Amino acid sequence: MSRVAIIGPGRVGTAVALGLQHAGHTIVAVAGSSDPPLDSTRSGPNPHMRGSGPDRATISASLARFRRLLPDVPVTAATAAPADADLVVVATPDDALAQVAGQIALAEAVQPGQRWVHLAGAHGPEVLGPITAAGGRVAACHPAMTFPDPQTGFERLPGTSWAVTADPDDLDWARLLVVDLRGSPVTVAGSNRTLYHAGLAVGSNGTTAVVTMARDLLLGAGIDDPSAFLTPLVAASAEGGATSGVAALTGPIRRGDEATVAGHLQELRTSFPEAVQSYVALGRLILGHAARAGLADDRIAAVRTVLDRATHPR
Repeated sequence: MSRVAIIGPGRVGTAVALGLQHAGHTIVAVAGSSDPPLDSTRSGPNPHMRGSGPDRATISASLARFRRLLPDVPVTAATAAPADADLVVVATPDDALAQVAGQIALAEAVQPGQRWVHLAGAHGPEVLGPITAAGGRVAACHPAMTFPDPQTGFERLPGTSWAVTADPDDLDWARLLVVDLRGSPVTVAGSNRTLYHAGLAVGSNGTTAVVTMARDLLLGAGIDDPSAFLTPLVAASAEGGATSGVAALTGPIRRGDEATVAGHLQELRTSFPEAVQSYVALGRLILGHAARAGLADDRIAAVRTVLDRATHPR
């Protein structure tokens, strides 16, 4: 079993730390707070906290949560965290990965042959280039799962699919790491990771946004418990779309029922005018899929006219 350092004590990093500890690995260090700083050789503001990364308060809260869940793990600076580790898990925000890797390599904190893995979806292992140049072995392993909090994320790890990208010499240990986390490793080419990640972002956050809108509409319709309607419906719809694609599409747009769509829009203009634009945008997306599923051209034209009039009334 490995001795593991965690750099980035956020929800995903903490969940993975819990998973690795459950699998018998030893978590020997965690880094990511502003005290101690990311780069202990400099004074002044922490450069990792600039730009698009989380602020100090967020990092401190994340670290406090990590320590509650794994109280025996020593807290250290990122440049010191790898010292006693066989494996270093970098779970910082995606846009901070290159900077973190550069700072750690500059501090000569990478040991020859040491394994490093980051958890970002859109990047391959090349983002850890400074680590590779310093003698480390790198991989990118991304879980296709949401992590609303570390404990829930840890409980969702079993059965989760992971996108694994690494050079051939590093692919075996990266895949075994995912197996240790009770996940299913799927090799994804580095050149495909951005598109892969975009697909997951649409599938996850896009679904959440749409279901939240649906929930608001049901509440407006006097439904006290929207989840009783939406949870089974959305689960079945998501499963159908994921397994069968456009063949699973149903509803008034799929059928070309322009009068029903017009009725929806008329009601929304009265009850939820802020939802009209979103309904139209979704309607156009659904209509494109309905065309792929075989909806007749005249039905497509009729529904498109209704949607167009909602945003460009004559």
